[in-house]
Amino acid sequence: MSKKFEDVPCSRKSVMNMIAESKDLQGLDLRKADLSNMDFTGCNLKNANLSYCDLKNAIFFGADLKGASMWSANLEQANFVSANLQDADLDYARLKGAIFYQANLKRTTLPEELMSREDILDSVANGSRVGIPKHQKGKKNLRYRATL
Repeated sequence: MSKKFEDVPCSRKSVMNMIAESKDLQGLDLRKADLSNMDFTGCNLKNANLSYCDLKNAIFFGADLKGASMWSANLEQANFVSANLQDADLDYARLKGAIFYQANLKRTTLPEELMSREDILDSVANGSRVGIPKHQKGKKNLRYRATL
């Protein structure tokens, strides 16, 4: 059952409580919220509106973001390892340093004006960080992949 923005207060604490209780944030409207450094591991975020959110350093390991909107969100250094981003909208999102290793990006709208599609797909295949020059990627990404 989808939650409406009016039904749930849009605060970090309320989101943290929902994650602790059920990990079900499906359809929730969290536009413009500061959710940086939050752990959404395994959460159901289908059709959630995360547009304009600050999600820097957030963890979405194995999360279901199918149909979610992250339009113009700050996703720098975010972890999308094994996340389902099918049909999600990431247009105009800032992705520098994000990881998409083994994420499902089928029909995902990507911010190709801000980041090359090849760089994003390289992250899906190899676990590299998006937008980080190859000479700086090195061992940090290999260490990360080894923890999967």
